[in-house]
Amino acid sequence: MTTNAADSADRDRRQALSVARIVDATLALIDEQGIGAASMRTVAARLGVRAMSLYKHVDSREVLLDAVVERVVNELADDPLVQTAPDDGWRPYLHAMAHGVRRYARAHPHAFPLVATRPPTAPWINPPLRSVRWVEALLASLATEGFTDEQVLFTYRSFNSFLLGYLLLETSAMALRDPKPGDGSFSTGSTDPDSDAADTNDPVPGGLSPTRTPAQREAIDSADTPHELVDPGDDVDPDAFPVVHRLARGLAADLWEQEFKTGLEQMLDRIESFVSSSGRAGDSGG
Repeated sequence: MTTNAADSADRDRRQALSVARIVDATLALIDEQGIGAASMRTVAARLGVRAMSLYKHVDSREVLLDAVVERVVNELADDPLVQTAPDDGWRPYLHAMAHGVRRYARAHPHAFPLVATRPPTAPWINPPLRSVRWVEALLASLATEGFTDEQVLFTYRSFNSFLLGYLLLETSAMALRDPKPGDGSFSTGSTDPDSDAADTNDPVPGGLSPTRTPAQREAIDSADTPHELVDPGDDVDPDAFPVVHRLARGLAADLWEQEFKTGLEQMLDRIESFVSSSGRAGDSGG
C-alpha cells in the first residue's frame, strides 16, 4: 500500500470513529482481557487508529471508563424481559428488572467492578442501577403504584443493596474461575494506565478484580472432591476447623441461581411488608 493510500485509509478510520464505537471496543477488550488491559493505546489499536484519535471523542481514560459503565447499565433498555413500566404491578416490575441487572452483570463479569466502584454522576446514586435515567424510571414507577416517598426510597435502597452485594459476589466468583491478564488485581509493572508494559501476573491486594496465584488456580482445577474445592492448598486444618470440613460439600456447591431467586423473593417480601405496614399514598389511615 502506498503512503498516500495508507494515509487515506487511516483518515477513513478516524472519520468513522464515534464515542459509541470507542466504548463498544473498550467493553469488548475488558470482557476479553480485563479492566487493566483497556488503555487508550490498546483501545486505539483494536480500532486500527492512533491513540491520539480517541481524544477527539473522549477526554481521558477515566471518562471512557465512565462511558463503559453507562453502556453496560443501558443494556437493560435492550433486554426484552425488562419491563419499562409496572403494568402488572410493582413486584413483577422489580422482579424483571432485578433479573435484567443480573443478566448484564453476568454478561460482563470482568467489567462489573467498574459498575460497582466508579464514582457516579451524583453522590446519592447507588450501584448497580446507577444511571439517572433508570433511577428516575424506577422512582416514578413506584410512585405511580401508590408508594409514598418514604416507601419509594426504602424500596430503591433495598433493591440496589441486595443486587450490589449479591452480584459482586457472583461476578467475583466468575472472574476467579476465568482470570484475565488485565484484571484489576494483576500488576502491569507500571503505574501508567496507558502503559503497554507486559503483565507480571502478580496479584495486587485490594485490586478491582479478585485473583488467585497460578498454583492456587491449578489446585482448584484439579480438585475432584468438595473437600479439595474448599481446601485446595491444604491450608485449612480439619482439626482446627471441623465444621468447615463437615460442610465442605455445601460450601463448594454452585447455588448462585437458586440463592439469587430466593434472596430476591425475600427482599421483595420485606418491601411488601414495609409498604403494607406503612400504608399507600392517599390512604386515609386508621
